[in-house]
Amino acid sequence: MEVDVPTSVAYKCYSDHGAIPEWMPFISSVKMVEDKPDLSRWSLKYKAFGQDLEYSWLARHMQPTPNQKLHWRSVEGLPNRGAVRFFPKGPSSCIIQLTVSYEVPLLLVPVASALKPFFENLLAQGLERFATFAKSYSADVHLNDL
Repeated sequence: MEVDVPTSVAYKCYSDHGAIPEWMPFISSVKMVEDKPDLSRWSLKYKAFGQDLEYSWLARHMQPTPNQKLHWRSVEGLPNRGAVRFFPKGPSSCIIQLTVSYEVPLLLVPVASALKPFFENLLAQGLERFATFAKSYSADVHLNDL
């Protein structure tokens, strides 16, 4: 997805784990583990397929590449891993590429074939909301610089 903010702003916004629930529709909370800056606890709450879905996991944040890549893998709870890559498109825009892999929880195995497009749609909605969030953040930063 193309985002109308510089790569550094998109990277900074995505790095703010506590803000992720503001723009990712199914993440209810992200909390950094005290005294362990490479770990965070994630909670997911969403109603889908006639079920109230609630899952959590502990994620280890792998060594980031500033303004280029953030990546993680779960170490406890819902098995998943992913990466967000940032590609400059010009001085004031970038492309964000999000890759996520996960194991389907047993409760959802009967609807697993529908889960991939459903989850891809949720992630796309989240990235659209992220683009708005990052643009607003960028505007706020510029106003504060004046």
